[in-house]
Amino acid sequence: APLDVVLRAPLGRIISGAERISERSEGPLRGDYASYGNDIAAAARHLLSVIEAMGSDAEFTHRQVDLGALAVETLMLVEPIAQARGVTIALDADRPAPASGEERAVIQILVNLITNAVRHSPPGSEVRLSFDCREGRCSVSVSDQGPGIPAADRQRIFEKFERGDEAPGTAGLGLPIARRLARSMGGDVTLDQSARSGARFTLTLPQA
Repeated sequence: APLDVVLRAPLGRIISGAERISERSEGPLRGDYASYGNDIAAAARHLLSVIEAMGSDAEFTHRQVDLGALAVETLMLVEPIAQARGVTIALDADRPAPASGEERAVIQILVNLITNAVRHSPPGSEVRLSFDCREGRCSVSVSDQGPGIPAADRQRIFEKFERGDEAPGTAGLGLPIARRLARSMGGDVTLDQSARSGARFTLTLPQA
């Protein structure tokens, strides 16, 4: 079945459950947990819109986007998660990073990469976003100070429906979807195989 058909029902359940959590803010749940429910519902709705666009006959409308500006927008979605885990997100963006892509898709990829990095970072550590433009390509890299990804898992984490719960840095469907979205825009999501510590994932797109 098409990817949008497969994921529509489970994402609908996530949205419904998260909305029920947020509605209980004045009941037995703490207010911050209800706020997390709102964040989860918003992220799931965003992902659903991207998946539905991927499954439709219409292609994404590619236009110039600034990876730095979209990264700042993404941080608004993931900052509560980082704060809850005691992880700092640092952004190295001293110049524009103009790429050709689709805003919704880029944000969804960055949400996935940054959330993964935060989830596998120890408290008090840092997740850093860095940008680069050269030879007709622009990229944003997400680096963490976590345990890294074992060599045996570095290909498997990009395969569909692979969860690999024992492997740090794996994300179920997240990374396969992120890579598929990037490739639909003429780019890619890759893992830096040479990183000596932590994990470093890079989203690369054609330069605008």
